[in-house]
Amino acid sequence: MAQAASKTCEICVSGPGHNYCEQCDQLFCDGCKISHLRTKMTKNHTFLSGPNINPEVKQYCKEHDENFIYFCKECDAPICKICVIKKHKSHDFAEIKESTEGIKAEVKMMIDMKMRNLQSHKADIDQGNNKYQADVQQIVQTIREEGRQLKTMIDKEVEGFIKTLQKKDTKNVQTLQSVGNELKTALDKAKEQQKFYQDTLGIKDTTKLLQKLKQIKSQIDQIEVIQIPIMPSVKYVRQKVAESEIGKLFGELTFGETVKKEENPKPQKNVRVTTTAKQYRYRCRGCGTEITSE
Repeated sequence: MAQAASKTCEICVSGPGHNYCEQCDQLFCDGCKISHLRTKMTKNHTFLSGPNINPEVKQYCKEHDENFIYFCKECDAPICKICVIKKHKSHDFAEIKESTEGIKAEVKMMIDMKMRNLQSHKADIDQGNNKYQADVQQIVQTIREEGRQLKTMIDKEVEGFIKTLQKKDTKNVQTLQSVGNELKTALDKAKEQQKFYQDTLGIKDTTKLLQKLKQIKSQIDQIEVIQIPIMPSVKYVRQKVAESEIGKLFGELTFGETVKKEENPKPQKNVRVTTTAKQYRYRCRGCGTEITSE
């Protein structure tokens, strides 16, 4: 068997033995390796190459101290030529290289299938997440638009209340001002007669005083007594609205979960079913518009 410590080509015994032939159990330099692979009998040999290769790690049959050259399919284990005769003669076996190639192809196929399956699921998750985010943004815009509409309606209602109040206020103020003006006019006339009365206090002539008093009395009688109208009043009783009642003005927002199921799924090991929460609905109470994610 080749010695790992030599690291010298065992064919030309001069070049560095950086290439290990697994079938011949020998170290080759690059030139001898090329010649070896050109030979008809050894063209299919396989090499381990590199400055740090260690041929000692090659597996041997510990029972017979022989290389493993076959693979028993029934026992699922590598065997040597003596194992074939003594223990595995009636078993189904093949050359270890052939078996290795078969297992290699099987492993590659399993990896490819697993990769395709995982990539498909990853693509589904990415696509579902993108659609979910787009749906969320659409719902957000819908809710905000509904909020703006409700605010517009509230502002309109507020302006309506204020206009009604201002219209009634203008009418009442005009009425009160009119009555107030009439009262002022009557009061001015009464003050004028009061002045005339004050002037009569200096009249000594009884006849002249009598005439003046009659005139004042006549003018006082002509001053109309203005009746005070019923004074207007106004009050506003606030509506007590709880925050929970505000929510009833908006639509309904519901969430759900959807599970993607494969058609005719095959039993598989180490497969986890993924559930994604992405189905939900928003329905506007006002217009009845309904938005549902799928």
